[in-house]
Amino acid sequence: MVRRFFKYLTFEHVPVYLEKWSKTVILVVVGLTALFALQIPNLTFSTSVYDLVIEDLPETERYKAFKKVFGSDEIIRVVVRSENVFDPLVFRKLELLSETAAQVKGVRRVISLPQIKKAIDISGEWDLAEFARVLKPIDLFTGNIVSADHKATALTLVLANDADYLAVIDKVADMIADTPETLSLYQIGMPLVSKALEEYTRKDFFRLPPITFVLIAILLLFIFRNTAYLFLPLVCVSFSLIWTFGLMAGSGIPLSMLTMIVPVFLIAVGTAYCLHIVSAYQACRQDDQTAVVSVRLAFGEIAFPTVLAVATTVIGLGSLLLNHIPAIREFALFSCFGMFSLLIMVLTLFPAALVCMPMSRGNTCQPTGNGGIIDRFINFIIDLNLNRQKLVLPIIGIVVIFCIIGIFRLRVETNPVGYYKADTPVSRHFHDIYKDLSGSFPVNISMTGKGEDYFQDPVHIAEIAKLQKSVQTLPGVDKTIAYTDYMQMVNYASNQFKPESYALPEAGWEVRMLANKYTMMLGEDMFTRFMNPDYTSANILLLTHISSSQDFLDLRKRILAYTAEHFSKDYSWDVTGFGIVISASSHLLTSGQVKSLSFTMLVVFGIMFLLFLSGKVGLVAIVPNLFPIVINFGIMGWLGIELSMFTSLIASIAIGLAVDDTIHYLVRYNKEFRKDLDDKNALRETLRHIGRPITIPP
Repeated sequence: MVRRFFKYLTFEHVPVYLEKWSKTVILVVVGLTALFALQIPNLTFSTSVYDLVIEDLPETERYKAFKKVFGSDEIIRVVVRSENVFDPLVFRKLELLSETAAQVKGVRRVISLPQIKKAIDISGEWDLAEFARVLKPIDLFTGNIVSADHKATALTLVLANDADYLAVIDKVADMIADTPETLSLYQIGMPLVSKALEEYTRKDFFRLPPITFVLIAILLLFIFRNTAYLFLPLVCVSFSLIWTFGLMAGSGIPLSMLTMIVPVFLIAVGTAYCLHIVSAYQACRQDDQTAVVSVRLAFGEIAFPTVLAVATTVIGLGSLLLNHIPAIREFALFSCFGMFSLLIMVLTLFPAALVCMPMSRGNTCQPTGNGGIIDRFINFIIDLNLNRQKLVLPIIGIVVIFCIIGIFRLRVETNPVGYYKADTPVSRHFHDIYKDLSGSFPVNISMTGKGEDYFQDPVHIAEIAKLQKSVQTLPGVDKTIAYTDYMQMVNYASNQFKPESYALPEAGWEVRMLANKYTMMLGEDMFTRFMNPDYTSANILLLTHISSSQDFLDLRKRILAYTAEHFSKDYSWDVTGFGIVISASSHLLTSGQVKSLSFTMLVVFGIMFLLFLSGKVGLVAIVPNLFPIVINFGIMGWLGIELSMFTSLIASIAIGLAVDDTIHYLVRYNKEFRKDLDDKNALRETLRHIGRPITIPP
């Protein structure tokens, strides 16, 4: 009964009506495709790493809470290199750059050498040599704002919470372009990495699908030597892509970094489906029968497993709709719709076109022979299956064990900088800045004490410095900046810049006095960036050259472990920042992918069990679906390729292909076995009929 129900769902008898309605079917499909195509010009792009954040993640909530207290921690650093940044001509150019950057909408504050001079040189009478001498004892600026050899400096642009990052980047780029060539300038920061990722992703989107289409076209032409068999699969896949992108544009959902994988997924899976149809049609094509009869016979065999394969793949992809990341849900939604549109194409447009298009005659009922390379390969596989089991199974077992060991070596990792080649500007700039200055990716330690005015106590202020000293030694941390650094600087300035006065205050009244001077000298926003108004929470900013999600999470773990061991229980702690948020999101996403794959395996088992009423068949069906995933991830582990939020989606494509081949194989095997109940002959005939579409790579 279950099998009859599934057969009814396959529309097995639709080809009966194609003789009268084939042209109408083609016109309707083309018309609908044209309607979807009209929406595509409205398609937009949103390929930012910021879109990959899971909003309801605890790390995200804490990051939002942090920004409400201390403001945005997003920064863009403009690096300027010269023979001597304290040269009067160079310094004047730095002043102009600083003033221009301060006028950019979305920039909350510019921290630069000219701004520092304006803050501490009240009289404005110092020459630059004197200014350099005064700065020398201030550890806050060395390696942060200016390099030790005075050949590099950085303008740190602190962005507002609501800043349009792309607009700020473009304005800064214009500012850099207008700067004389005597200076070497570039900008870097997480917003720059995100923008570069967007640009490269968009280029790949317009480049890779056409290349894939060309390669598939060449392969199909080489295999079938028939333009119709080349044309129809590509048209069906193209139309399904148009429907999918039309729906995206019509719904106002932009293409993201993850939904850009959809066309590659549909091209791969769609071509595989079409290969099975072409193979079935060739097998049923006779000299003495009409095209309608051939199509009816072919789709009588192929429609049922095709619908079953689509249903299984859609259910597996549909499980991703439960994911917390909107981009993943969008990938699942449009992949499922693409599969649905592809099913419509192969069950309507494909058979209708086969009826209307003149096909070459010739008895191709026997799909394999002994002449072609593929046929010889299939015969070789048949021989391995029937006569070499004692050799093949141990080899496969060894390969699987080897790859399983590789899976345990696999690192869950998302590294936005690692996506770029070493010679790309964003990668070069990311690695260049921390050679002489400090890195461009911030991390924040929020340190909260008990009671109001907690950090007006010199003892508690000293504990901020204690934590800074320890954190400064951690891998990837280039510089720590906190309230204590600015208090020391204000104390230094208040005592005529005597080197011995560059120290923290030791009495409560000194703290209160210097806090007032802090605000007057540096501004309210520089105070609230590191201390909240009631002195209960302090922020320690870490400038790092960390870009690895695992390194971000390891840094957070180390800091929290150190604070738990060496500080009073009166404190509450958090380590936050966008790097922490995106790292936690990527790890949760990857684990979600594993759950999705597990769910897909259960779906495959369930459908096979209902179809054949055999748990054994269900388990057998899981094996070929797991095998490519184990091999892929195992090789990734041995080669040191990280499992990121992008590479983990490879499994979805592998599942889509494997499920299709598995279902076609089992359905055909069941049919052949029921003829004479000979399992060896059933295996032989199954591979001869569907070996070609399984073997040919889509």
